[in-house]
Amino acid sequence: MYKLIALDMDGTTFNEEHKISDVVKDALFYAMEKGVKIAFISGREEFTIKQTLEELKIDTYYGALNGSLISTTYSKVPKFVKSLNKEYLFDILDTIEKNDLTPIVFLENLIFTNDSNDEYVEIISKFINPKIIRVKSVKEYILENNLEEKVLKIGICQEYDVLKILEEKFSDTIKSEYTLAFSLPFFFELMAKDTDKGSCLREICRLNDIELSETIAIGDGENDIPMLNISGLSIAMSNAMENVKKNVDYITDTNKNDGVAKSIRKFI
Repeated sequence: MYKLIALDMDGTTFNEEHKISDVVKDALFYAMEKGVKIAFISGREEFTIKQTLEELKIDTYYGALNGSLISTTYSKVPKFVKSLNKEYLFDILDTIEKNDLTPIVFLENLIFTNDSNDEYVEIISKFINPKIIRVKSVKEYILENNLEEKVLKIGICQEYDVLKILEEKFSDTIKSEYTLAFSLPFFFELMAKDTDKGSCLREICRLNDIELSETIAIGDGENDIPMLNISGLSIAMSNAMENVKKNVDYITDTNKNDGVAKSIRKFI
């Protein structure tokens, strides 16, 4: 029997309008009525995840920023927070900016970026809460406010081919000292080493005394692969990236067509 469903949000639980449809909501409550716990494990910032769960009136564990932060809807402080190693933080930012791209820096309760009028940042900012603060220079802002040890994630929004070229330009040291992943084809992210959705799912299971074999994980992005690889049942959306589909036991319908709901009805 499955005891926990780990859900990605964008491209999975959220439809194309970045909302949870009534069909998916009904399925989530159906699963909970059967005694199954729901946990959102997302690249999203904590504010949006917690707000979504509170609107659904679901008290549960969740993972934000790809597992950099783990908490519950009823906790005043996170259960777990892991920031980026500060040693190569500015090397990362230099590589991004030297390639004419704009870094978006995520802290626990603050998100900021260069005031560059980057069209891709403008697009992604519509879906991020709290609002992204524009600063003259992210590097100067970090130094001036002593934030070197508080960065949880760095994101870059651009076309997939451009981001793949950027990924190749990061040094071997950075690739070994940080976790790099695509949450969406147009959003590339860097987190702390050994911080990913798999480690997040493992910790949430430990805190709830649930075996990984008793979990279902559903996702669509490359950053979902770590949790898909360790869950008892792994499910990819039909709209998932192709390399994600190669890592799962089952492929459901798209997020537009309530694939999460169809998976829950099939396996719970």
